[in-house]
Amino acid sequence: LLEEELEHLGIGVREAEKLLLPRYNVYMLDELLAPIGIGDVRINHMVHYLQSKLNKPSVEEEDKKALRQLTQKTPKIQPVPHNRDNGRVVVEEGVWNLMHHIASCCQPIPGDDITSFITQGRVISIHRADCEQLADLQANAPERIMDAVWGDSYSSGYSLVVRVTASDRGGLLRDIITILASENVNVLQVAIHSSDVKKQLATIDMDIEIYNQKVLGRVLSKLNQLPDVINARRLYSN
Repeated sequence: LLEEELEHLGIGVREAEKLLLPRYNVYMLDELLAPIGIGDVRINHMVHYLQSKLNKPSVEEEDKKALRQLTQKTPKIQPVPHNRDNGRVVVEEGVWNLMHHIASCCQPIPGDDITSFITQGRVISIHRADCEQLADLQANAPERIMDAVWGDSYSSGYSLVVRVTASDRGGLLRDIITILASENVNVLQVAIHSSDVKKQLATIDMDIEIYNQKVLGRVLSKLNQLPDVINARRLYSN
């Protein structure tokens, strides 16, 4: 446990020994394991002491800072003209002069099987092929349903929600943000709440801008490999 905390802080064992041995009047770090185990010495007190000596921000401060940075970001997603020549969304059987938008009910991204619906305002609404709302639309107005496919070079980002369920620990949000940053994923909004107080579980819902299924797959795979993460998955509205 002590080694894990030192690793989280980015502090080497020798550096920690120089500070902690005289502080607790011991000759080696192993001598602290028994007092830690019975509660005479608290890990969080040791961590705060090391942080104060090294002027390192606490994991709680890092999480708060990261959350502030995320919530201050401005969404980048904008509607784009529907055009067969720009390599974006290709809708079968023509109608290239219309606008399209991604249906908020199912939030498809490139890689999802899709179908389109022509609204009364002559806008192409793009749905996942298994969208429940699309099924209702098809039942009521089948003549407005058109086949749809993604263009090979489609590059616009789309918003979707990823939910992470994990043991509530300091530094969790920081670790998640590091993964999203490594994949250049833009975070539009974050909501955090305790899903099980007794088990100390936290649920983090993140509205993110994603570009295709490959990126989403990598992000979910990395999130699920994080220590203390129980499950990371994409949320669907229906």
